[in-house]
Amino acid sequence: MRIKFGKYLIEIKRNGIGSLGKPAGQTDDESVPDVGKTLSDTSKSLAGTDKSLPGADNSSTGKAKSPSGIDIGDINTIEFVSHELKGVLGSTILCVYSIRDGLLGMLNFKQRASIETTIRNLRRLESTIKDFLDISRLEDGKLKIRKSNINVTEDIINEVEDAFITEIYENMVVFENRIPKDLAIVSDRTLLVTIFNNLVSNAIKYGVKGGSIVISAAEADNLVRFSVYNDGVSIAEEDKSKLFKKFSRLEKEHDKKIKGTGLGLFIIKDIIENLGGSIRVETNDNGNEFIFEIERV
Repeated sequence: MRIKFGKYLIEIKRNGIGSLGKPAGQTDDESVPDVGKTLSDTSKSLAGTDKSLPGADNSSTGKAKSPSGIDIGDINTIEFVSHELKGVLGSTILCVYSIRDGLLGMLNFKQRASIETTIRNLRRLESTIKDFLDISRLEDGKLKIRKSNINVTEDIINEVEDAFITEIYENMVVFENRIPKDLAIVSDRTLLVTIFNNLVSNAIKYGVKGGSIVISAAEADNLVRFSVYNDGVSIAEEDKSKLFKKFSRLEKEHDKKIKGTGLGLFIIKDIIENLGGSIRVETNDNGNEFIFEIERV
């Protein structure tokens, strides 16, 4: 089986990876934009494949399939390739940050602007690769839940805010955390960070410049209800049902300009359900609020 990622040609054999090649004279950094585009194209291709497959019916091909109908072999291939790319990308990001921060010499204005553009593209690529890793683990049942005692603000929200501090500053967003500082739960910290990272990222991308993002929480019996609100264009009622579907993206003109795989909300919906909860979206004239509930212990 051969998969082309940008200018790379990867041959997958039954006992592992066969070969990895690239054109002579090509340096490693030349492939980064191509890999990002190809991963995005792959998500679209898989979307079409997923729609055409009849659930978990294995009778037509004899191949093992996930509950949604994707060949398990294809899922394992996606996971393998995404994992390999993630390692290379991590080193690339560290190098670019070193250049941006002047550790290898001072930059002029044009050089710094170019580096900032590169960083934004690398972040998008990193997010895309993470989506593919998450979806492959969800599809083949490898999602592990490791619960521990968590202070929501200290262990989750502060980390999420730090992760997006540059985007918050660039978009002049008012980021407000209304979660009680002493709110504690027993849950999977890593999975909750994934959920909030996705919701806050969307709130920034689809929100308005200079608008607000408000995170809040309330306790209800053995559940905790979290919400992430952002000022922005309200999601139409007919589009709400599309939000949490795999590879689904809204067709509004504003949304078409925003890059993404259409996997983020599908992934966190699955994670939340694995944590014993649910998620929904509510809208008003000025923005959107994503509300999810999970078990407190």
